[in-house]
Amino acid sequence: MYFSATDIVQFPKVEFKFIKTKLEQQLFTITLSRSEKRNAFTPTMVKELAFALAYANHEADVWCIVIEAEGPVFCAGMDLNVFQNPALDTLNETLPQVEKEITLGNAFNSLSKPTIAKVKGNVLAGGFLIIGGCTFVIATKESQFGLPEVKRGIFPMQVMATLLKIMPQRKVLEMCILGKNYTAEEALQLGLVTHLSTQEEIESDTSTLITNILEAAPLAINKGIEAYHSLADIPESQQHAYLINILQQIKSSEDAHEGILAFKEKRKPIWKNK
Repeated sequence: MYFSATDIVQFPKVEFKFIKTKLEQQLFTITLSRSEKRNAFTPTMVKELAFALAYANHEADVWCIVIEAEGPVFCAGMDLNVFQNPALDTLNETLPQVEKEITLGNAFNSLSKPTIAKVKGNVLAGGFLIIGGCTFVIATKESQFGLPEVKRGIFPMQVMATLLKIMPQRKVLEMCILGKNYTAEEALQLGLVTHLSTQEEIESDTSTLITNILEAAPLAINKGIEAYHSLADIPESQQHAYLINILQQIKSSEDAHEGILAFKEKRKPIWKNK
């Protein structure tokens, strides 16, 4: 959406200031690295995150994405001081230029690969755009989730749009209006969190989740997520025909043939993402 294939090629030359990235086999990890500011994001940090997501989505070798954070707070949302005074932002000249303003909601909506948010601290305000955009959110039981914007004289507009896709409408309004903190258990019940863990077990629990994802056919997952995002724009009367067409594409893939063959031969399939 924001970066072209030509932009993506420049990824190895980019020197990130506020995030860290790592590609290990089929797993791409993005680490929020502004812990001194509770990982609150600036316009440049948003651009870095969007570029890393675009790269991961474009690269065939990436089958799963994990987003984690340094420090005790996962993300405190936007840095209000910087957003009110853009002159305070630290620019990253190594990033490709974009023609329109980047929003995290749209950056995540463009993803067609499974994404895991590994949450080991509180998530506040705009940080919900990250966890709301991920396929899975695994959080420690001690983590808390809150939208304090109304207590600062503003309203979590973009977050509201993200939450309406995953939570009941009235609960979304409740969370936006009350501005209180919710426990990880409450967030699980609301659908904001998908897995609960502990500080001691979150690494192993996340590893198990990653293994389960990578054992499945990456092309099938990719096509499935693409279809999931597209359904909202397709009239209900046309949805089944659209989905049958996508399924036919998957069934004719090398991975589908390999999956059926491996099942018959009682062995693990060797995926090619083709």
